[in-house]
Amino acid sequence: MTTSANAAIAAALGKSLWTTDSFVPRYRTGEHGPWKINPGGALIHDWGYYSGPCMLEMLPSLARRVRSASGVDGDKWETWMSLTPHEIESQELGFLHAFGNTVVMGLGMGWIAANCALNPRVTHVTIVERDADVIRLFRESGAFDSLPEPAQRKIAIVQEDALAWRPDETAPVDFLYVDIWLRLAEPQATSEVRRMQDNIRAAQIYFWGQEIAIHSAIGRSAGEITADTIDRAVKEVIKLPLLVPQDRDYARMIGQVVRNRIDRRLPVEMEI
Repeated sequence: MTTSANAAIAAALGKSLWTTDSFVPRYRTGEHGPWKINPGGALIHDWGYYSGPCMLEMLPSLARRVRSASGVDGDKWETWMSLTPHEIESQELGFLHAFGNTVVMGLGMGWIAANCALNPRVTHVTIVERDADVIRLFRESGAFDSLPEPAQRKIAIVQEDALAWRPDETAPVDFLYVDIWLRLAEPQATSEVRRMQDNIRAAQIYFWGQEIAIHSAIGRSAGEITADTIDRAVKEVIKLPLLVPQDRDYARMIGQVVRNRIDRRLPVEMEI
């Protein structure tokens, strides 16, 4: 079905057809080990991280085969990452504000790394991924083939554990982006970012779901979400050099994330 036809269906349902200005790689579908890339294509209902309910022409996704309690491979697949409004909106501040020598923890589908490489302020992108099967499947997918050659040359993939990897002392890290978790706001997320930062000492960090962490930190003092309470939460509670974008109303954005998650009956607190 064409985009115009899908837009008409969405309009008839009283919803918008979600689109993105970010770069979306072209993937060859495939399977390696317990992982596979699905092509997408169906018209579905979804929620944006900030923007709320919408319709989406489903983009590609990365899935992992589910194992039974006894460790036997099953015939079901669990979506690990999908290029949906929620996924893209919850990561885009990372690539929009990345700069200099950038490190991306977790390969996933390579979307965030590709967009970081397209940012003219970024000079190099190191992707740290521990799973050899994910790396091989991604390379076979040809996802970076559609990137301009100058952006491709910025990117390197290293097979290492994100919690143990250390940069070369001669190449300090300017910007660290972290997304190694299956679900948003996993309990250990903030503490694991601290472990990485102990090894990396990045000048600035953005991690997946940090808006929920900031909301939780503000909530400790029962404060409203404002520029001042965000600043105090980051400096005095989270104690990491998190990206706090100055080119947009970040307090409003965090508030919208919280409202959307409440509407969806999802947790709005996480461990700090």
